[in-house]
Amino acid sequence: MAINSENTVIGIIGGRGKMGKYFARLFQDAGYKVIVSDHKTPLSNEELVQKTNVIFISVPIAKTQEVIRNIAKHASKESVIVDLTSIKEMPVKEMLKSKAQVIGLHPMFGPTNPLQGQTIIAHPARGKTYYIWLKKFLEDRGANVLQMNPKEHDKIMGVVQGMVHFADVAFGHALKELKIPAKKYLQFASPASELKIAFVGRILSHDPKLYASIQQENPEAFKAMKQYARSIEKLLEIDEKKDQQAFKKYFESAGDALKTYKKTAKDDTNYLIHAILQRRQRAQEIQESKNTLKTGDIAVLGPENTFSDLAAKQIAQEGETVLYVASIHQAFEALEKGSVKQSVVPIENMLNGSVRETFDELFLRDVHIAAKVNQPILHALVALPGVKKSDINTIKSHPQAIQQCSAFLQKNYPHARRVPTTSTIQAYKTIAGENDRGGAAIIPLEVAKKLSCTILAKNIGDRKDNQTTFAIIQKGKASTLQISGPTETAITFAFSKNQPGSLNAVFQEFAKANINLSRIESRPSKKLFGEYVFFLDFEGSPTDAKAKRALTNIKKKVKTLKILGTYTKPH
Repeated sequence: MAINSENTVIGIIGGRGKMGKYFARLFQDAGYKVIVSDHKTPLSNEELVQKTNVIFISVPIAKTQEVIRNIAKHASKESVIVDLTSIKEMPVKEMLKSKAQVIGLHPMFGPTNPLQGQTIIAHPARGKTYYIWLKKFLEDRGANVLQMNPKEHDKIMGVVQGMVHFADVAFGHALKELKIPAKKYLQFASPASELKIAFVGRILSHDPKLYASIQQENPEAFKAMKQYARSIEKLLEIDEKKDQQAFKKYFESAGDALKTYKKTAKDDTNYLIHAILQRRQRAQEIQESKNTLKTGDIAVLGPENTFSDLAAKQIAQEGETVLYVASIHQAFEALEKGSVKQSVVPIENMLNGSVRETFDELFLRDVHIAAKVNQPILHALVALPGVKKSDINTIKSHPQAIQQCSAFLQKNYPHARRVPTTSTIQAYKTIAGENDRGGAAIIPLEVAKKLSCTILAKNIGDRKDNQTTFAIIQKGKASTLQISGPTETAITFAFSKNQPGSLNAVFQEFAKANINLSRIESRPSKKLFGEYVFFLDFEGSPTDAKAKRALTNIKKKVKTLKILGTYTKPH
């Protein structure tokens, strides 16, 4: 039997809940007819079962058994029942009392997450037809479907969900009993401690009923939680006795359980900790900027030795100082406040496309583009001195750099873990700081040549001609002075309202003037929902007679028109 949107009706019991709505939308977007039942819906659960051939159970764990028992006798052998609860033994056992095919499903993510890259645990308890269809449906949309039997699932979830959430809830309650306000705690917490309380806060911001069910309805969770309590008691006993030898033994024994994961855990949490440190630094900079204004000649995205920094060095004059900022927004803000004379910001990468934040700031700020420069994006893979290719098990860099070198990495380091960092140069600093002889970093080739490091490979990007165009931004309106050489002008405009043919009317003015357009970009307006701002580059200067006529006519057709700048066209 071929299962498709024409012969299949999806029914979701609990379809008004968050996860029920998630799966309803998933199938509706694929063209399937979806009907739902829930509290106070005209359709009862039993009626839904009789009208559908794919029945999802998306109700709280505490109600799952009762709901399945009530609908099981109404499900035909030509249908399938699928439960979405976070325990599996009980629901599968109850569903098997029906005549239908049975699938136990556990999405390992919340209803606010996209399906792409998510894990779903599945158990095809009876029948293959619907399971093959459902597995393919989910995998085609980017999900990773893992098969596991109910007993093993519940045992693992007892730890992964039950014990972990138990520890987080208890941690939050202990803070409350100790009367330590979160604000005070965070004021003195290390980044690692802040990370811990962040995860606790994340759990405690959700519905307590969900976590109560996870801990109380899974017998395996209760076993894991009792063991956790015994382990805490044992550690308390050791600490009360101030027995350092016993503590060392306990600590190392705990570490043995995570022996193969400790390196991965360190890499992943280092990334998160560095992000926390960066956020703290930005907050401090914002606070300081209210009191004292840091200055320089050129603002550029930091830290030093990134591709942004290399682009800035192309235009920096001897003796000019660089002010490193943490975001594109800060680069524009420093310019408007007079902290710097100009800012260097990325505008477009050959592979990754336009940098949206830059375009948003160009439209909103009193600034103009004074020049553009192209920065070659040449990557190198580097490691600590003496490290060989065969030593590498982890590769670190900014996510864009990892993506831009994906073909090289897949061919030469298929089994090495990819660990994202907040910048390319931060990747090497992390490796050097930890003396990580199993790690390699993707950094700018130009920078690699200056470091005391092992260059494992040069120019490893998937495109050897990859480059990023950077804009040199200055305060105020664009200059009308003549520029030597081939020129390009950037403009931005918006319409008073969306009308068919509006954009084409603008294009026609350039066509009539025989002016070549080199790019067109649109961005949603930050001021009006549903409205768009357009960015356009054309060859020539607005002072040219034909360009002047075209722009005069365009002004009559748009609400706003701003000349962003005229500059020598970058090579």
